[in-house]
Amino acid sequence: MWKVEERFKVRLGGNDYVNVPILVAFKGQSLFTLKRHEENDYLGIYFDIYDKQGKHIAAVRRNEIYFGDKDKYQIEGSHNRYVFFERESGRTICDIKKREEAHPAELDVSVSLYTPTGFLFDATPEETNLQGGIILRNSLIADCGVGIAIN
Repeated sequence: MWKVEERFKVRLGGNDYVNVPILVAFKGQSLFTLKRHEENDYLGIYFDIYDKQGKHIAAVRRNEIYFGDKDKYQIEGSHNRYVFFERESGRTICDIKKREEAHPAELDVSVSLYTPTGFLFDATPEETNLQGGIILRNSLIADCGVGIAIN
């Protein structure tokens, strides 16, 4: 049985966030938000995925991936992990691990998405790229309202 932690820990793009409800904000708007589910107390992540043309291709709500174009995209996974990818290239767009798959964190998320200005936010299992060529790896961000603010 999975134990819900008092101080939640999430791994996004190779970095750990502890008690940070908004992992990344872009120009004041949340890109990744965390909320506890009222019915089971599990931690859920919420974000939208856009392609390089700015088209909305998927939404993640409570750790579940919702998308429309079944010919272009596909989800594989299990009870504790979802992988969202392009069918043609096989490129992984989003990988969400939860519960035992994410241990010692509650969630472990990797994602490749575009911001509204077209910047590719690439949060791989090892690192996160930020504007200006900055790479963030193995960092701990804790006890703040917003983990990373991109302007």
